Amino acid sequence: MIEEQICEINKRGQKLESLQKTVSYVLFSGVMLVLLQAFFCLVLVGKVTNTVSNNSHFMYYSQMYFTFCSMLLTVFLLAYYVVKIYIGVERRRLNLGRFIQDNLILLPFVFMLIWALISTYKSPYFEKSLYGAGYINEGYFTVLQYAVVFLSVYAIRDEIKWSKEAILWSFIVLAGIICIVFTGIEITNYKIPTSLKSGVFNNSNHYGYFLAMSSTATFGALVYSKRKWQMLLALLLLPFNVFQLLACNTLGANIAYICGIAFLICSGLITKKLDWKMLLVACALSGIVNLVLEVSGRTNMWSSYVELFKDVKRIISPSSGGEGGGDTGSAGTGRFGLWKRTIAVIRQVPWFGKGLDLYHNNNIYDTTLDVSHNEYITMASNIGIPGFVMYFGTVIWWFVRAVRARKILTVCDLTLLATAFAYLISAIFGNSFTYTYPYLMIFFAISMQKPQFRQEKYKKLQESNSVENLLKI
Repeated sequence: MIEEQICEINKRGQKLESLQKTVSYVLFSGVMLVLLQAFFCLVLVGKVTNTVSNNSHFMYYSQMYFTFCSMLLTVFLLAYYVVKIYIGVERRRLNLGRFIQDNLILLPFVFMLIWALISTYKSPYFEKSLYGAGYINEGYFTVLQYAVVFLSVYAIRDEIKWSKEAILWSFIVLAGIICIVFTGIEITNYKIPTSLKSGVFNNSNHYGYFLAMSSTATFGALVYSKRKWQMLLALLLLPFNVFQLLACNTLGANIAYICGIAFLICSGLITKKLDWKMLLVACALSGIVNLVLEVSGRTNMWSSYVELFKDVKRIISPSSGGEGGGDTGSAGTGRFGLWKRTIAVIRQVPWFGKGLDLYHNNNIYDTTLDVSHNEYITMASNIGIPGFVMYFGTVIWWFVRAVRARKILTVCDLTLLATAFAYLISAIFGNSFTYTYPYLMIFFAISMQKPQFRQEKYKKLQESNSVENLLKI
């Protein structure tokens, strides 16, 4: 009798586990659809009129694709948690206290979403802040789409063992194909419509931020990979990534790539996983491509750095030339003036901001102000300083968890962390949002480590489905 009961319990447990795993795979497939968004830059599609908000404006088909993906992910995510809760009730394992402990890092994130909603409600143009009002289309609904992507990846990061490696290499291959195609266009001087080359990225800045991530990911894969096919693939794709990164002349993305490399080196030294030989190979490849492009005059990176250093000098010593660069200061690419004027707006509305996506004629605080080209300042001006503090707090917490988990980080973890870090650096010089921001959400969530106390007890929790525990049900 007891053996039959045990057998029945085991069968039911296997069915529940199979159901949970199936839903996890479905959710993972939705995440992969978001990952494929960048392929829209290779599709001959242009713009469509957005008639949702007042004063209709255009949006790209890639933005519609992202909206479609986020809608699917919302359904998959709800299904995942319905199954998760059902299994918890069935096995009598629901523990609210443990759940909160495991997911405390999400609390600032949730607070930020609530604060952004309040900011949207208090916006002078509520409808535009809700739906988005410009080419970025960064309304509150878009923010919710980012949240769905983040939570979906966060949910499956430990459900599917190979999810991290699959996401990393899918991104590397995806970016590699794009870079090879665009390099071929560059070499053959093939005439293509503007909408093809901008596509999902809209302009060279957004493309640069994407390339900062892909170049860092490919560089890390070359340095850390142990399998020959991975090393060879990274070796092939890295020059194309670096060529495109430098050729698009985006200073912020170039700085982000350098910082990503520095992150990889430091984390590799701390974890004792750094392969010096492959590091030298990766640095040599990047240096050769950089030298060729600089000598040929294809890029003006050096002059941009010179201008940046001049601006920094003006900030440190205003008497040497202007007051912090003035409104025409460049930060290498014309940023300082926009930053100063956006900070002035933040001072006027420090608590709840001016509302999402309100720039140009929509911004009643400065009708001539362009997007600030700094994601952090933009966020503070959009949803107020408290909302930004919660966002930045989540980023710091993410980094602290990684440091605490340094002894168990895999080479895939190190590469994903560096890739997310590269984007965070590029965000100082620009704001890409819909075009490349979903990639940050994916890498940010997939590289998020478990709480320290959970790492130590993880094996015991995995064994909690023992026969003795099942008999108590």
